[in-house]
Amino acid sequence: MRSYLVLTPPNDLRSRSDRDHQSTLVLRDGFSWLALLFPWIWLFWHGLWIVGFVILFAQLGSVVLMQVPGFWTAGLLFGVAISLLIALEGRHYRSEALIRRGWTLEMVISAHDLRTAEEIYFSGLPQPEQQPMPVSAEWAKQAKPPAAGWQAPHMGLFEHGGR
Repeated sequence: MRSYLVLTPPNDLRSRSDRDHQSTLVLRDGFSWLALLFPWIWLFWHGLWIVGFVILFAQLGSVVLMQVPGFWTAGLLFGVAISLLIALEGRHYRSEALIRRGWTLEMVISAHDLRTAEEIYFSGLPQPEQQPMPVSAEWAKQAKPPAAGWQAPHMGLFEHGGR
């Protein structure tokens, strides 16, 4: 089972309230393959700009270290270690950055997949109050039953019964 973090956005008085929870984030915690293969691009994609630039320069440093005679292995291990660190801790760092920006960590859910985690969280929320259905119009209660035969009032092009 995987762990999922449920984060709700900060309450901003200028924006509308998030009663329908469209901005609620359910983030999977754990390893990320994209962060392993493209660590600084993954960080930029998620808005972690400062750390993204630090990792970009660190990886460029590992490439430069690989060019120095006798340090090729050290440069390679340094680059792999950086990628592995971002792959393992990148999602946690993203959630911590969101919390620093004012987001609220509502709960941590263990589930098999994202859909199940969302169902667990949203099923536990209080349901909105049910509004009673509008009362039928008074005219429907006061209507007279229609008269039988030709004596009934008619609608249409022709009138029958000498009217």
